[in-house]
Amino acid sequence: MYANGGIPIKYKPDGSGEVEIASQPRPTQVFDDGREYVMEYALCPEVSLIKAWKADKRGNLIFRGTAQNANPDAAVAAKICIVEAEHIVEVGELDPDEVHLPGVYVDYVIHASDNEKRIER
Repeated sequence: MYANGGIPIKYKPDGSGEVEIASQPRPTQVFDDGREYVMEYALCPEVSLIKAWKADKRGNLIFRGTAQNANPDAAVAAKICIVEAEHIVEVGELDPDEVHLPGVYVDYVIHASDNEKRIER
């Protein structure tokens, strides 16, 4: 159904329930398992804003906790990557085995001045 298009994106504002904008058909592809898959276009962001726990001056990053889940992928995907790091150290102070994202993907490193950790209750 999704591959055929026609899924409502925007309804007419007059309250009639008619579709003003519908989705376009998506390309599909059959792989080795014989199943048909819907192919989706990749996101190509201009800028990514990343929060890191520790960084060196070349942009090598270490994340803490769940920040490791999406931040590396977001940094790699963007054309420009801006990192806000809680701690910035000199080059060579980070253990290479602990680096989660190499500095080749980072364009700017900024020191995070306000690091309040709010917990929802």
